[in-house]
Amino acid sequence: MASIQKIFETLGFSDEEVKTYLLLLELGPISGGEMSKKMGLPRPTVYGYLEKLVSGGLASTATRRSAKIFVPAPTETLRLLYKRKIEDLRSLERSLDDVLPQMEKRMGMKLMRPRIQFYEGRDGMEAAIQDNLNYPNSKRLAFWSVKAAIGATSEEFFWYHNKERIRRNIQVEAIWPSNQTVDTRRYPFMGIGPAFKREGRIAPKGMEASMGFWIYANKVLFASSRAESFCFIIESQELVETMTRLHKMVWENSTPVATKPSDAKAFLDDLYAED
Repeated sequence: MASIQKIFETLGFSDEEVKTYLLLLELGPISGGEMSKKMGLPRPTVYGYLEKLVSGGLASTATRRSAKIFVPAPTETLRLLYKRKIEDLRSLERSLDDVLPQMEKRMGMKLMRPRIQFYEGRDGMEAAIQDNLNYPNSKRLAFWSVKAAIGATSEEFFWYHNKERIRRNIQVEAIWPSNQTVDTRRYPFMGIGPAFKREGRIAPKGMEASMGFWIYANKVLFASSRAESFCFIIESQELVETMTRLHKMVWENSTPVATKPSDAKAFLDDLYAED
């Protein structure tokens, strides 16, 4: 799961501002001068941290005995700030449909993308995997080494990714190598069934692998394990057709994944709570 620093960093707060907020929660309403003494830092520096918390919604000000004091916002405020940020990002994402054609028109040509794109490291792999979210109301085929993929990125990433995939109505036919299956009680975001918009099968013995591929739109994404940590996306209709035939052959000889809906209830509860 995400660290405290990562949670606050996403909202635009620095490490020092996080420390200030946590201390403010511990001490309760306090003046800037008192906080400066507690932190052992110059007053202007501490006031800067406190004012950032106020402007960011994690603190407010009040008056006590004619002195200005800073009051910490409840920790539940973090959830509200995240919801607001997500709503803002979704609004900006929708505006891309208007902005991109305008950019292309100004350039006098279609934006060109390379037919082969290479990604390295955890951030690169996450960016590559996120690409398929750009094709809502569609279906993707996968031969997916689940354990390797989670190890190369994070559980948090796939929790978020699968929520977005379901919201965008992206269906999946996933084949898992027999050495890469996961317990959906441990990883509820990997649930199988209509609610997850995912069908799952276990590949025949002898097809064990740590690398996998996804087929979507006119692209094929190949992803390695954490050991090598890279992805590449090839944009080619011929390759899509070839890999689709390969996927079909394996799919027809694979065994359905056996899961219970209750195994992944925590993930669905989280998904519908946000919606």
